[in-house]
Amino acid sequence: MTELLHFSRQLTTEAQAQASGVGTWKQHYEQLSNGRFEGLSEDLHLDFVQVFHEHANQTVLQHGLGRPGALCLAVIDVTAPGSWYCGHDLDGRRLIALSPQREFELLAGAGMDLMAVCVDTEPLADLAATLFGPDFALRMPVPAPVERSGFDETAFTRLLGAALSLARDNLAQLEQPAARHMLSLSLADAVLQCMGSDAFEARLPASSAARRHIVAKAREYMQAHADEPISVPDLCAATGVSRRSLQYAFEDVLHLSPVTYLRVMRLNRVRCEMQACRDDTIGDIAARWGFWHLSRFAIDYTRLFGELPSATRARWFAKS
Repeated sequence: MTELLHFSRQLTTEAQAQASGVGTWKQHYEQLSNGRFEGLSEDLHLDFVQVFHEHANQTVLQHGLGRPGALCLAVIDVTAPGSWYCGHDLDGRRLIALSPQREFELLAGAGMDLMAVCVDTEPLADLAATLFGPDFALRMPVPAPVERSGFDETAFTRLLGAALSLARDNLAQLEQPAARHMLSLSLADAVLQCMGSDAFEARLPASSAARRHIVAKAREYMQAHADEPISVPDLCAATGVSRRSLQYAFEDVLHLSPVTYLRVMRLNRVRCEMQACRDDTIGDIAARWGFWHLSRFAIDYTRLFGELPSATRARWFAKS
């Protein structure tokens, strides 16, 4: 998808609103840590390039698909322990790749900061043929961290930051076709500098891959039966593993027990539905997601999101 020029910047108070702030992406966010969510989303589209920036103060589980028909690279900075991207541990600043054909999963610890650039593959391939010759094969990466010897992540991040800063402070300058074109080329060239046959690190240790597979099967079952009284034996049957293996897999991958994750998933669904279904009572929405003890629901909701369900709804009604 090509959009000549568009820029948006928003401060977010919902994890899913943060997900929606990145145009052309299909993704879902779930808040996992307790407290009020505070996020920032900046999104710039110019010609055949997209640049965006995200920051969040809470731990968020993200999954989905990136910009269709585009090669995407991002620099993510995480300080909270336990963060990972598609099963690969993250610590400090890392360069990661995203594929338009394969879904990604990111467990981003509290305080995560991410800057990304996506370049449509057709103009990127044309540029690569011009720079490196017609035999250069543009290779689609798998969703994984990138290891590229000599690649300057600081300069790469500085370039993305400069593009967003220009859009934030003087978007009119980018209305000039020549300025917009030169910036697009600079961003595309930065992506090509990272390309190489040995750049993309995709293989996971067998034990890590097995635990991720268990959690993925359990989450798929949970989401398909979220409004039913799911038990741990149900999850063991759905995944074909023992209670202990299920517990270990969830604690290793999501740092939560299966029961705790199920509750958090349902609370995130209730929060989204309270905004979408404004004619329904909070009690009715909570009941639809299996919360039959409403005072217990209110306590769990307040602990996760830092406010009562009634305060959430009142704030949203005041905005509309």
